[in-house]
Amino acid sequence: MSRVTLAIDNVAVFVAQGGPPDVEYALFDPGEIELRASEPGTIREAGYRTTVALARERLDQAGFTATLADRAASAARHTVARAYARSAAARCVVGRLEAAEMLESLAYDAQTGRYAGTWLDLGALVGDLALPDAARALRATYLAAFLAPLPGETPLFLDTSELAAERRAGERTYKRVELQGATALVDALASHKPVRGRSMAPAAPGPSKANVVEWLRSRAERSPESKDRLQALEASLDTREAPTRGPLAETALWNLEAKLSRGETAGVLEQIEAIEKRRGRVPGTMYLRARVALMTGTEDPRSIAERVSSLSTSMAAPFHELELLAGQAWAKAGDARRARAFAHNLQDNAMADDVLRMQAMELMDRLGAPSTVEAKVIEPRPIVSVHPAPAPSSAAASAAPTPRAPDVTDVVIPRAPRPPSRTSVDSSPVTRPQAGGTRPGFPAPSRQSTTATRTLPPGTSLPPFRVEPRGGRPWSTPPPSETLVEKVEMLLTPDGLADQPPPSDEAPSNPPAARLMCTYLARELGRELRVRHAVELHTDVDGLELAQRYLREALVDGRVRTAEEEREVLRHGAFLAELLARQLGARWVDLESKEPGRWAMLVPSRTRPEEVARVWPFARVLRFVAMGHRERDLVAYYLELQGRSR
Repeated sequence: MSRVTLAIDNVAVFVAQGGPPDVEYALFDPGEIELRASEPGTIREAGYRTTVALARERLDQAGFTATLADRAASAARHTVARAYARSAAARCVVGRLEAAEMLESLAYDAQTGRYAGTWLDLGALVGDLALPDAARALRATYLAAFLAPLPGETPLFLDTSELAAERRAGERTYKRVELQGATALVDALASHKPVRGRSMAPAAPGPSKANVVEWLRSRAERSPESKDRLQALEASLDTREAPTRGPLAETALWNLEAKLSRGETAGVLEQIEAIEKRRGRVPGTMYLRARVALMTGTEDPRSIAERVSSLSTSMAAPFHELELLAGQAWAKAGDARRARAFAHNLQDNAMADDVLRMQAMELMDRLGAPSTVEAKVIEPRPIVSVHPAPAPSSAAASAAPTPRAPDVTDVVIPRAPRPPSRTSVDSSPVTRPQAGGTRPGFPAPSRQSTTATRTLPPGTSLPPFRVEPRGGRPWSTPPPSETLVEKVEMLLTPDGLADQPPPSDEAPSNPPAARLMCTYLARELGRELRVRHAVELHTDVDGLELAQRYLREALVDGRVRTAEEEREVLRHGAFLAELLARQLGARWVDLESKEPGRWAMLVPSRTRPEEVARVWPFARVLRFVAMGHRERDLVAYYLELQGRSR
C-alpha cells in the first residue's frame, strides 16, 4: 500500500495510507515539484518542496489563519471537544488543548477519506456537523495552527515517491484543492449541540492514560514555554471535581473520598463514625467504610465485594464510585469475571466521571482478556428446518430425564407471541398490524403524543430484586448445582411441556405457559442474531453480554417506537427469564398484571433455603433500555443474582 508523507525539516509529521491526502496539496504549488531518476532513462515525481512561510500564505488566502484556528478551538472547547473525545483520558485534557493539539491528526486513510484524530473522533464530528466540506475545513484549520509558530524558512516536503511509482512515468500526483468555509466552520462548531452522553465507537481505541502522559511529557520537553500548562494537564488526569449531587456530594464525605484517593487512610474511620453519629449510616459512609477496609486489608475482600455489589444493585440512582470499588474488590478476591463485569460496565458509561472510567480501564487491563470467548462468530447460512439437539454433559444427563430434540415447529416458531403493548420506553404512538385484533391479555397501545418528559414504562421503577421469606411455598426442584449451556436457538422445551402446543397470542396465564412463551421467544432471538449478525447465542454470561450489546445498539437512544422494536425488547426479556430459570432455578409466580414489566419470578438460594429473591425480568430489560449507561448492565445484574443463589 503506497504512502504519502509530509515532513518538516526532514522530520515526518503525517502519513497518508493508500493514496494521496485530501488537503495537504493545498500547501504546495504544482511548480514546486521535485523529480528523481528512478531508473536509467526514467524520471518520476519524488514530491513537492516549499517553505513554511509560503504554505502559510496559501492557507491565509483561503481564510485559514492562526487566529481563525484559535477561534475554532475556543468554539469547540467546552462542549464539542468533550463530546467527541476518543477516550476518557482524552476527555480529561482535550478541553484545555490549543488548536494545534486539539485538532491533531497524524494519519489519513485514502480508502475511507478520513483523517484519524489523535484526541477527537474527527470522522464522527464531520458526519454530525451541518457543514459542506467540514473535513477539509477542519484539516486546513489544524494546518494553519500547526504551521503558525514555525520559522518561515523551515523546509516543508511532501514525499509522493511511492504513489508516483504506481503510475506511468511522467504522470503527476498533484491535485488542486479548493478550501472554503473558514468562517462557517467556527459558526458550525459554536452552534453544534452534541447528543448528551453520546456513546461513540471510534474506528480505533482512543489514547489511554499512559498514552496521554507520554504525549504531554514529550511535548513539554520540546516546548519548554508550555511546560507549566502541560504539567497542569497531566495533574488533571487524577483530579476530580466535587459532585453537586449524589451520595458523596456532602463536603465532609467528599473530603474523605479525596483523602482516600491520595492513599491516606489515617483517621478516616473516626471521621466516618462522627458523621454517622450526626446523620446515621447512609450509602456514602457505607461506601467509604468498605473502601477503607479494602485499602487497609482489615476485612476479607470477598465479603467486601459481596456487600458493595449488593448495595450497588439496590441503589436507585447511579453510584459510580461504588461500581468501581465492587470491581476492585472482586479483583482482589480473585473473581476476575465479576470484576470484569463491573469494570466493563463503568468504562463504557459515558455518564460516569472520566477519571473513574480511566481507573476502570486500568482495572480491565490488569485483569487481562476473559478466559472464555465472548461470541463464536460463524458464517451465515440458510435457516434449516431441523437441527440436532445439543449433547448434554454427562453430569447433566445423569441428573435429568432424556431431553426431547426440538421438532420442526420448535425451530420455525409458527405463532410466537406478539409483543405486549406499552412495553415502550417512549410515549410515541405505535402502529401495529390490525390482523387478529387486540389480544385480550394486552391493552391497546397508548395514543399519547410525545412529550418532553419521558415516563418509564410500568414495572421499571421496581427494585432489581426483593428478598422474601420462602414460607410455605413448595419448591419442586432445588437450584441446579450443575447446568447445561445450550444454544439459544435450539433451547430444549422445559420439562413436562414437550407435548404442549406452541404459545398463542394470549398473555400467559400460568407459569408453564410463561416458560413456553419465553422459550419460543428466546429461540427466535437466537435465530435472529445468527441470521442478522452471524453469531451464536448460548445460555451463559457470555451470551447475555452478547445479547445486551446488540440490544443497546438497536435502541441506542433508549426509546422504543415500533412494533418490531417492542418485540426486540420482549425477546431479550424472555432470554433473561430463561437464563434465570435454566441456570439459577427461577420460576414464574406472578402473571396477573397485564403489564409484562410486573411479571415476577422467584430465585431460590442453596445456602439460604429459607429465603427467595423476587425478580422482574422484563422490567429489568426495559429499565436497561431506558437508563442506558446510567445504571449497571444486565450482566452485572445476573451475576449479582447468581451470587445470591449459591
